Amino acid sequence: MSGKEAVLRIPENAAEIKEIAIKPEVMAAGDHPALLAMAEHLALTGMTVTLVIPNETVSQCLDPLRALAELDETVWTAYEALPEKIEKNENITIVPSARVIDLSGWWGEFSVKIDSKEGEKSLQTSGVALAYRGIPVSSTRPDLEDVVSFSEFLENIGGEKGNWNGAPLKRVAFVLDTEQRDEKWASAAAVRMGLFLKERFDTDCYILCRDLKVSLDVMERDYRRARESGIIFFKYQDPPRVGKVEEGLQINFLDTSAISSFGPSDISLEGLDLVVWQERLLPDEGVASLLSRMKVPMEAGRVGPLNPQFIGRTPKKGLVVGGDTWFPEYPTDALSSALAAAEQLCQWVGLGTYPVDVERVAEVDPSKCATCLTCFRICPHDSIRVERYGERNVYITRGAKEGSTWEAARVHVETCDGCGLCASECPAKAIQLIYYPDLEVVEFLEKRLQNG
Repeated sequence: MSGKEAVLRIPENAAEIKEIAIKPEVMAAGDHPALLAMAEHLALTGMTVTLVIPNETVSQCLDPLRALAELDETVWTAYEALPEKIEKNENITIVPSARVIDLSGWWGEFSVKIDSKEGEKSLQTSGVALAYRGIPVSSTRPDLEDVVSFSEFLENIGGEKGNWNGAPLKRVAFVLDTEQRDEKWASAAAVRMGLFLKERFDTDCYILCRDLKVSLDVMERDYRRARESGIIFFKYQDPPRVGKVEEGLQINFLDTSAISSFGPSDISLEGLDLVVWQERLLPDEGVASLLSRMKVPMEAGRVGPLNPQFIGRTPKKGLVVGGDTWFPEYPTDALSSALAAAEQLCQWVGLGTYPVDVERVAEVDPSKCATCLTCFRICPHDSIRVERYGERNVYITRGAKEGSTWEAARVHVETCDGCGLCASECPAKAIQLIYYPDLEVVEFLEKRLQNG
């Protein structure tokens, strides 16, 4: 076969589609309010949903939003009807006061162990949706009275009167980006909290940031409204310095938002009643451990965003994530992301069957395979199976050609994405892509080299 023929073979190699039967059932677990939106969306498509929550009732899942809803009514409008809808949906089975303690398997065959007030129980399911809240952590916040995190601010602000510790707030500063993280939730929270205080109580509000994030739900409109209302924005490079003075708090920093011929302006904000300092939101150790066991990589303490086009999607087919498990977002944006993740799970599980092209995957030559587990360890989609290490494996994989058996490592064709990573790293050269075998690649390259 010539190099040209090798290349032309690609479009001529017709797909061989297998319809894989899959039960339309999923488990949704977590403590983030957006989980409720995921569960309802999945159930509305006709799937059977097992909803695992740590609370005694579904409505208690919204408790983390109640303080914020007082400052931003759009948050409560987005979530408030979900508990009633879920409780009335016959496709949803609620498991209250429970948590997932173990998760294994893969698309179509997940095994889940749940610890509930009734004891431990196991569940088999085709797909999994997770949405957990992050734990607030700050390593840069000054250890001073009246320097608080966003979470503490929401828990203690007297919304009806705009009070803090019983006294009205007159001057407040919100400090963002001190951890140098690309988290949009804090930008939205600062602007909307500031608008609440400014418009309701005429509080002087200042927002300090490295880079205000406005590419989220109606944020550009709110930013313009904030500036028009009198909220003042500053940009800094080095972290602001906060100190205690006789009349409250003082912040000093170099403002880089309007650089003159003399350089950045040295700004001092004095007489502040409160400084609200952005914290990081990291997943619980138990959640991180679950995802690690599922071979789902975590970056800076959370999943994603692996790709902005694949919201909530993980390399583990059949497993999607929302809430702070995915990426910390403002509650209204977290709702949109969670629904996008749930829709991806609908495509994988909800139709009852799934088309798989068995000619677009990797294939193992059993005569060469040494069962060294290299492919098993590096496959980003967890598609390689070696059932008995050190022995010859003979078993049938769903979706394979009828009557076929396999010895040594086996590619789980339903979850293989055809990326070729296993083929490139196999030390025994026992794996190749069916769609474009190694010999064709070599012949193509040799032909190109001969032609200069």
